[in-house]
Amino acid sequence: MKKLSFAVFALLFAVFSFAAEKKNIIFVVADGGGPAAMGLLLQYARYAENSPYADRTSNLEKIFSASELGIVLNATKETIVTDSAAAGTHIAKGTLTYPEYLGMGAEGENADSLLKKAQKLGMATGLITDVYLSDATPSAYTAHVNSRRNYEEISAALLNSGADVLLGGGLNYLISDKDLKDEKYAGIFKKIPYSKSLSPALKNGLFEKLITSGYPLVFDKKGLQKAKSDKLLGLFGASAIQFSVNPAPYAPTLKDMTEKALEILSKNKNGFFLMVEAGALDWMLHDNDQGAALAELLELDETLGLIKDWADKNPDTMVVITADHDTGGFGFQYRKVKGDELELKKEQGYPLYDKKDYSVKSNLDIIAKQTKMQRDMKAEFNALGEKRQTPKAIQQYLMENMGYELPLDVVEDKGDFEDCLKEINKRLGVTWSTGNHTGSPLFVSFYGAGAPKNPGVLHNTEVNKIIERFLYDGK
Repeated sequence: MKKLSFAVFALLFAVFSFAAEKKNIIFVVADGGGPAAMGLLLQYARYAENSPYADRTSNLEKIFSASELGIVLNATKETIVTDSAAAGTHIAKGTLTYPEYLGMGAEGENADSLLKKAQKLGMATGLITDVYLSDATPSAYTAHVNSRRNYEEISAALLNSGADVLLGGGLNYLISDKDLKDEKYAGIFKKIPYSKSLSPALKNGLFEKLITSGYPLVFDKKGLQKAKSDKLLGLFGASAIQFSVNPAPYAPTLKDMTEKALEILSKNKNGFFLMVEAGALDWMLHDNDQGAALAELLELDETLGLIKDWADKNPDTMVVITADHDTGGFGFQYRKVKGDELELKKEQGYPLYDKKDYSVKSNLDIIAKQTKMQRDMKAEFNALGEKRQTPKAIQQYLMENMGYELPLDVVEDKGDFEDCLKEINKRLGVTWSTGNHTGSPLFVSFYGAGAPKNPGVLHNTEVNKIIERFLYDGK
């Protein structure tokens, strides 16, 4: 009997010791960030004359250099190219699925996500994005639908997720026109800094459920900074949070949100699971906008600096960095130069090799000078009216916002603002293969605790299994 009692005691001790073993998982998704997009950040840090990095090394490079680095494939059940819903589901649930399916396997399976498994172990959980919380990547952890556009169900699942921290944009996806017009909510909407840009996406609003959900709600950077609770829901934009190339003063950055999430989640004695998505990067890559994409990459890199420092001080932490897919097929190219451009470059002492322009390193500094999204430039200039859209005005506007002075005769020859913008992009050596996703393989980095040795080539469902293994045994 004594032996049996001792065996039972030992078993209970082992179970409680396991449950109490602290572990933290920070999973970072650079949405759309294929190798060439990541390369833009790495090269800018190293080669730009005005690199903001004193040691010319990005935080991404520091993590890559000290991590176990692998290659990720992301094919779906039937397709080579994926979307964020399928890719997010592959990693969140480890289940192979189809494009547009969200949190659901190809046969309709509804396995627990990493977030739900962490919750069952008594861990704190959080989801962060700089686009909208009902978008595909965060929703892969909470929803179970066969269409990523089913926002009624997706948003309801978000509020029912049990996550301790939810931070991002997307109030549009939690309200209806009826909510927006309801007088009893007028006082709340009046305090939301972006309320005039709201455009409700739901037929049946969830605003009542949102404000009675038990989450303290914040809608701006000040509210985020002041928050002291153990749970928090922040909505900082009608859809995406204002983009990094031209940020809104009221909006927190990805780093701000991550810092607050780490502050809250780290209170849990069993550790936490946190997903951080740089989702705005994907939007800029879809636009084929290298300057705005670089701004998002730099914001991501600041966040990675915070995460690296935090993980280094908390050695029970696994940091995983990857992309869900590549967007845009970005790259630098060489091109043959001829005519007036060839003569001008010779006069300027511009380096050419067999009359070819191989895109000089100073182009990186020009890309970083961009002050607005290219789509906003087009809209703003077109709104001036035809009389004010002179070649000189085009030249000056592009110089102010792109940091590149296109010769006036070239502007006169092109005649059109958009064509002049394309000419600048061409002269910078920038090329894009598409405005959509590609099937490019991706990087994956495992940093800190539980990093697998030489992970090699993985399917993204296997990334789930590696995180899950650490979740359960801490190794």
